Amino acid sequence: MTRPLRSTDPASIGDYELIGRIGGGGMGDVFLGRSPSGRLAAVKVVRDLLADDPRFRVRFAREVAAARSVSGAYTAAVLDADPDAERPWLATAYIDGPSLLDRVAEQGPLSVQETRALGAGLAEALRDIHRAGLVHRDLKPGNVLLAEDGPRLIDFGIIRVEDGAGLTETGYVLGSAGFMAPEQASGGEATAAADIYALGAVLTFAVTGHGPFGDGPTPGVLLRQASGDRDIAAVPEGLRDVVARCLDILPGARPTTGSLLQLLGGNAIEDAAVADAVVAKDSTKQRTKVRTKGHTKSPEPDRLLRASSAGAQNAEIADVPTTVMRSEPGKGGKNTKNTKSAKSAKSAKNTQSAKASATSKGLGKAAKRSQPQPQPIPTRRKFLYLGVAGVVVAGFGWGVADRPPGDTKTTGAESDGSGGSGDQPGIPTTESSGNLGGPLKKPLWSHTSLYADFLALSGNTLLVQGTTLTAFDPGTGNQLWTAPDGSYGESSDGTLPVVADTAYETALSGGVAAVEVKKGVQSWTSPVPASWTTRGLIGASAEVVLGWSFIDVKQTDSNGLWGVDPSMHLVSWQTPVGAIDGSPYYSADTGLILLSQPQDNKLTAYYANSGKPAWTAKDGSQSTYAALATGITSHGGIIYWGTNRLYAFDKSGKPVWPVGISNGSGGNFHTVIADDDAVYAAATGGSLEDSNVICAYKVSDGAPLWQSAWPKSDYPDPALECQLALGGGNLYIADHDTGALIALDAKTGRTLWQFRDHAASKADAWSVVANPLYVFIGYGTTVHGFDAH
Repeated sequence: MTRPLRSTDPASIGDYELIGRIGGGGMGDVFLGRSPSGRLAAVKVVRDLLADDPRFRVRFAREVAAARSVSGAYTAAVLDADPDAERPWLATAYIDGPSLLDRVAEQGPLSVQETRALGAGLAEALRDIHRAGLVHRDLKPGNVLLAEDGPRLIDFGIIRVEDGAGLTETGYVLGSAGFMAPEQASGGEATAAADIYALGAVLTFAVTGHGPFGDGPTPGVLLRQASGDRDIAAVPEGLRDVVARCLDILPGARPTTGSLLQLLGGNAIEDAAVADAVVAKDSTKQRTKVRTKGHTKSPEPDRLLRASSAGAQNAEIADVPTTVMRSEPGKGGKNTKNTKSAKSAKSAKNTQSAKASATSKGLGKAAKRSQPQPQPIPTRRKFLYLGVAGVVVAGFGWGVADRPPGDTKTTGAESDGSGGSGDQPGIPTTESSGNLGGPLKKPLWSHTSLYADFLALSGNTLLVQGTTLTAFDPGTGNQLWTAPDGSYGESSDGTLPVVADTAYETALSGGVAAVEVKKGVQSWTSPVPASWTTRGLIGASAEVVLGWSFIDVKQTDSNGLWGVDPSMHLVSWQTPVGAIDGSPYYSADTGLILLSQPQDNKLTAYYANSGKPAWTAKDGSQSTYAALATGITSHGGIIYWGTNRLYAFDKSGKPVWPVGISNGSGGNFHTVIADDDAVYAAATGGSLEDSNVICAYKVSDGAPLWQSAWPKSDYPDPALECQLALGGGNLYIADHDTGALIALDAKTGRTLWQFRDHAASKADAWSVVANPLYVFIGYGTTVHGFDAH
């Protein structure tokens, strides 16, 4: 309701006499004004601090001009403005009616028919806004007024030109908790699709009395929103599908305003009137109902949303958006406005320690664009369903984004045409939105007579390690040289490190052997820690060659790390580390060795030049079990850890952002890789009804970019294990369970092509490496080379 003016309030603004105070907020005050002709207006006046900022004035002037271009039956028209005044101001038409927030609080939720009419009106308002090239960015119940002749969408103060800058500064997000889209909450770009997401949340509130992510303190709402813990079960069936589509985590999957008008308006409103009549018949609650008998013409949509009383005031017109302060990278999420650091949850103990197999075949190569980077190997185990709680590890900021759900419907199998049995399940050869599927591709060349446990690229040479070490020309597949069988020891886990023109192998003695890539000649060897049994090599640089061993072969959790000085050919350090999941990961750009230790829900970093502990990070998600499949990668000085969540850390161990698994049905991230723009992960379970997906997130803040789901004909259970590689703008997936190599466009997730070898599925492992021109896979006694496009 309108309150009296304060003694410090101005008597007039422009030509408007101020007769009352409607409200105020972070951007300024809103008054009830009257023009010389007696017309009422809501006059928003910018506060002094912003008025003194020249940048704000420029933006305010631009956005006033943008707001003037919006006209429609369901928006509040801009009447006048003065961006150049001492305190800039904006006057919009005064709407005589309560806000949706007040209407629901005073009289309870709207009926299905009323909600449909509301949705149709707001969709039309958004259509007018979007046609003007604008995005509202703060659609919420307080910004929806229910006038006598229909709803009005108000508060143009933060409308943003789609191709221009808004009022937001770096590190801030304009929007309201529980009603802003995930890409907006995580600091990404808010497009027209963000308004559609907000509309879905508003309709949920209108028809149920609460938003899809509940009520309460802002941090809790944001956490539920970030984890995808939405509650739309109370939305009536006739509306639930529309709401669910609006709330799709992927912006491109949300409906347009045009399709919403078809779903919510016209016959849909009439059908809703019949549905309301059925509900009214059995309901014991006393509320306004629309009863029909036989075929009765439905009331006009605008009349369904009339004000509850003639004297109702639009007290919410002054509301400004909730400002959610995002933690800057490395700042640990110290929010200073609406949030406090969440307390770290005590992780549930794993009921049974998972034992790594000492004899399992390892693999793990992932290419960083033109320079390959080894990837750790998720140990082969049975996946357990993991419960997930909506809490963030202490110090992890609000840059939380949900894993995008997408479409997980089975797309069916088709003949693969690649030499396997065509009637077996497989990835479709036709594309389907949100799913893996694309044309088949044949290898450029193949070799089927040598074991291929590990692959590596060194300039224009492809190296294949198995029972021996062999070099190939990557373009032709011509063999350049091969070492005699028995020249080197076989590694059970790890990588094939290459530095400049030197490759590092496991010597027959269990130590390290250096091999010249050009000639295949061994140049030197070095011992490793005495009495330790070598498991494999981790990585190498000009200063150190890194490996790991069993300290006691009878105890598979008794692992140790070591470093060899390549100039002295001697062990420079050794460090016991205990249990590890998969292989240790060497991050060349940070100089760290990283160990995933899910039994303790932690990631531990050691300095590669000394073996001394650097830092430890805990996964505080309250899962029933520790994650049994984890992955680690790094790029550009940022480290990524895929476990029950996907985390990003800087080299000092400070969290940059986490991405949460949806719902409590379990799931986890594993097998991760990154480039300059995105981090890519294989993920299992969660919001996808226990499906398996490949997904991508923005490096800067973890905002979801895209996801592609694996056909359930391939993976009926959530047990995806695969390896990833990058090269030439492509993301490659090598999956040994299904015998597939799939090339995706790294920016969009669209399948470019696929190769299938059903006969080789269930092989011990598939290894994959790539550069801008080619991609290579190895499994069993086979190596295939493919051109990238």
